[in-house]
Amino acid sequence: MATQQAKLRKPMTSRSKGFICLVVLLALTVFVSCLSLAGMNLDAEGVNVLLPWVPVSSGNWPASLPVSRALGGGNYVEYAYTLADDAAENAVQDSVKTIRNRLNQLGEADADVSVKDDALRIELRDMDASRLSSIRTMSTYGGQFVFADSNGNEVLTEKDISKADVNVKHNSTGTSYTVSLVFTANKEGAKKLADANVSYLTVTCDGSSVASYALVSGDTITVTMGTNNTAYNNAYNYAFLLNYGAVDMTLKQSDEGQVKGNMGIVLTVVLIVSALLLVCALVYLFATGKLTGLAAFLSVWCAVVLGLFLVATVVVPSSYMLNVGCLVAILLGIVLAIYAAVTRTDAISKQIGEGNTPKQATKLGFRMAAKNVWIVHGAALVLALIMMIFAFSRSTGYTLAAGVFASAVATLVMRAFQMCFTAISNKASLFGKVK
Repeated sequence: MATQQAKLRKPMTSRSKGFICLVVLLALTVFVSCLSLAGMNLDAEGVNVLLPWVPVSSGNWPASLPVSRALGGGNYVEYAYTLADDAAENAVQDSVKTIRNRLNQLGEADADVSVKDDALRIELRDMDASRLSSIRTMSTYGGQFVFADSNGNEVLTEKDISKADVNVKHNSTGTSYTVSLVFTANKEGAKKLADANVSYLTVTCDGSSVASYALVSGDTITVTMGTNNTAYNNAYNYAFLLNYGAVDMTLKQSDEGQVKGNMGIVLTVVLIVSALLLVCALVYLFATGKLTGLAAFLSVWCAVVLGLFLVATVVVPSSYMLNVGCLVAILLGIVLAIYAAVTRTDAISKQIGEGNTPKQATKLGFRMAAKNVWIVHGAALVLALIMMIFAFSRSTGYTLAAGVFASAVATLVMRAFQMCFTAISNKASLFGKVK
């Protein structure tokens, strides 16, 4: 009896399936749109409020997308510098390069370092006072090491060391640990160590003692730092200074203050360009045969909102900054969403023009457009991954990746939206037949 009832039960038609899917997709679209209009309270460490995309005032956006020192202003400090009598001709340029490299490694890739009138100037984004002090100290510390024998004779300097590593060795029960700082000599340094024939050395950094007894073994010099967090932090700082080079000049702070930002100008330009792009996309999508105009524009809208949401919740908290490159990446994400919408719309219009039914045109059009859309998405994603590798554009890479992901999700969702609409109405246009 149950088997007969199962045979009599009619399978769900594609129209019914399409209607159910369409209701779900419409609910999702309404939710995303309401989220963009009403906003959402987020963690204070990241973004305070996700503001609506249209309209967004340049006065409110900073609360939503905090930007870097280059846009939002920050702090500067100036140092008067002096060089040793035997300093190399390019000592100033080398020191500036070292400071920039240190700042990059400390996560401040957007900092500006310049030299003018015998003064070195460093500009940093706004940050809490303790971190600001730490960044300034670690970026400008001399980092000049001297390795001497028991008689105080210099055996090696930082130029003879290829790298420094921090080793942590736990006891058998894991209840305590010992921190060691290991210096590895380069080829010239190893030769000097062999010639000196010493079993231990004293180590100083900028005249301050690091260790009075550092064990020498082959081409390595091992310093036992201690058994607590302070010892680990000291070892890490010394290793950092040696690995990223010495500043071959004496610095003395002469001035500090605030840097005025140019956020308003940049955000105004970004808003105007974004608005023009969206308006042009809307006009084109509705004018080109009226085909899937609303559905295609909704895909752009959802991609923009989802992209901003990802930037606000993922990119900003992880990178702590947005720079001009990030804003350009946001624009590229919008262009990517527009490209996908236009490409699909044109492909379906072409199929309708060749006499295919709405259902066939939609299916074939999406199939034709898929290759170009996903190739462009893939190329943009590869570009984003390459940018993530480099410190100077890491935030830009994260932002572009967020835009690519948002555009891809919107592309898939709106494809389902249009297929459901076609299955229900047997039309490929929301406004009648296509030209």
